[in-house]
Amino acid sequence: MKRKLIFGLSLLLGATAIAQDQLPTNAEPGKCYVRCTTPDVWKNETVSVQTAAAYKILKSHGPQYTTEKVTLETKAASSRLEVIPAQYENKNVTVVVQEATSRLEIVPGKTTPVKETMIIQDATSRLEVVPAQYETRYVDVVVQPASTRLEVVPAQYETRKETIVIQEATSRLEIVPAQTKAVKETMVIQEATSRLEVVPAQYETRYVDVVVQPASTRLEVVPAQYETRKETMVIQPATTRLEVVPAEWTTQTLSYNKGVRVSTLKVAPAEFANSTQTIITKPATAKWVMGDKAPDCEDTDPNACRVWCYRNIPEQSVVVSTRNLAKSASVVTVPCNGAEGNGDCIETATYTKRVLAKPATTREITIPARTKEITKTVMVKPATTRTITVPAITKKVKTTVMVKPATSREITIPARTKEITKTVITPATTREITIPARTKEITKTVMVKPATTRAITVPAITKKVKTTVMVKPATTRSIPIAARTKEITKTVVTPPTAREITIPSRSTTVKTTVMVKPATTKSIAVPAQHKTFTKTVLAKAAWTTETEVPAQHQTVTKEILVTKGGLKSWREIDCKLQENTLLPINWNLGSATLTNSAKAIIDSKLMPILNNGISIALSSHTDSRGSDSSNQRLSERRANAVVNYLISKGVNRSQLTGKGYGETRLTNRCANGVTCTEAEHRANRRTTFRVLSK
Repeated sequence: MKRKLIFGLSLLLGATAIAQDQLPTNAEPGKCYVRCTTPDVWKNETVSVQTAAAYKILKSHGPQYTTEKVTLETKAASSRLEVIPAQYENKNVTVVVQEATSRLEIVPGKTTPVKETMIIQDATSRLEVVPAQYETRYVDVVVQPASTRLEVVPAQYETRKETIVIQEATSRLEIVPAQTKAVKETMVIQEATSRLEVVPAQYETRYVDVVVQPASTRLEVVPAQYETRKETMVIQPATTRLEVVPAEWTTQTLSYNKGVRVSTLKVAPAEFANSTQTIITKPATAKWVMGDKAPDCEDTDPNACRVWCYRNIPEQSVVVSTRNLAKSASVVTVPCNGAEGNGDCIETATYTKRVLAKPATTREITIPARTKEITKTVMVKPATTRTITVPAITKKVKTTVMVKPATSREITIPARTKEITKTVITPATTREITIPARTKEITKTVMVKPATTRAITVPAITKKVKTTVMVKPATTRSIPIAARTKEITKTVVTPPTAREITIPSRSTTVKTTVMVKPATTKSIAVPAQHKTFTKTVLAKAAWTTETEVPAQHQTVTKEILVTKGGLKSWREIDCKLQENTLLPINWNLGSATLTNSAKAIIDSKLMPILNNGISIALSSHTDSRGSDSSNQRLSERRANAVVNYLISKGVNRSQLTGKGYGETRLTNRCANGVTCTEAEHRANRRTTFRVLSK
């Protein structure tokens, strides 16, 4: 018991000593101090943990086959020959024993007088001049060209405080005026042109020989010549008959591709291994914890009789299950003719086909002709005529012929000019006149910008001058002159002709056999024979489809200690901050949203206090309008809005407490049912804060 009492006294004395050691030194009367416990500053960091590795899923698809019907020729197409015998008929044939001839008889010619119009002067044309067309125009003539004159832009000066020179040496520009002089210039007021003058055509008289009766001929008959001949006549011509030689066939055994097999694909699936990964979400730390006040402590100091312990806080972690890719999926090709395959790659089969070795033909058997001998008269040389020339009769006629056609020659008309006076301007220039510097020991004027000149454009002076311009040059037009004719009489001779008088032939009738249609063969087509077989065809080779399975991740939030906290020394604060201090935020009616002006007030009023590690308590209130429950919720939302904004600015959550009081603590008379102004209601919509001592 005695030991316990001694231990309690030692604890009491130790706590008092600690409290006294921790009291601020050099405290000033009337000042307030707060003992601040700076909390550990943590920040949240999001870590992405791969719980399953990315891999590929391979799926094997075997080859796809289709069945096709293949029609193969088992017997080749051919033809067989069939003989169509010749056709004969008996006819009575008239045999000419004396061929038909003709004799020539002279038809005498005729002379006919004909009136004919003769051209004694050819049609010509004469040229007539179409004069040129002119028009008067006004032309702008520059009598004084555009120029420029120079105007002086004076220099700019400024006065400076200096000891010696009060005005530096400068220069001024003096304008040398522009010079003008009159210049004589010859101007074309009518351009040079030309006119056309007609040179008449030249004619001469000539004598022309005109045929009044053309040269002609007369005919004289030369009689035909005949002779008698013996002739053998075919009463039945030689013919042939056809005999069919049949075709020869042979048998062949052929093979065909019955089906095809290809290599297949075999998938070896991916292999996985399960594992775990431990993520430390909050590392091990420690914090100061103040014990309860001893029940028998008589000291009024709230910090007296308390024990501060720096207690360990174990680390916090989370175990994440992961699935790692041990071996990727792969594809193995299984050949069609291998140990694991399906036999031969190509399947074949045979079929029998009849093939034509030698086609059917025909052989021709000759049947000789039958003849008979007859006597006939044949014309050896036909009757002809010989031509005897009759000379032409001519007459001389006088006619006018144009030797040289009419032309035109061009006569030049010189241009007309006029002398005008125009003014030529030599532009103005400047010459620089030096101004010597002036000096003095107080101020000086410095030229900031030297004098310059600017060019002012002087427009050109023009004058309208009347001038004649040829619009269309002179041309000639051709006026036709009709030909002169004369009517003469000329004799037209119709020459004599020979008319042929037919002498009919003499004939006799002979009985003969005539082949109307020779023997032929007709080819009768024998179609090829076919047989249908089933064939397996590869429609699509074996393939694999690849599906990418992405890696799986899990997001873990862990806390990282930024600044180590602990017990700090006493700090001086404004004594008023220990009581509820108004935070002049103007809340909109029914709103818990911070405006930009409200955030600026929080930054200026609260952030300096909180940055020193001091904790504060926030209280938010509403006016009486609305129900009590809705106002309570609104005030809590307003308090949380301020707390959340401060946390977003980097303030530790342990330094902040916020509470809403609704309309329970009105500052004026504006309770439920009382009519108040908007300003009175606004006074109740308030947020306050006070400093907490720790």
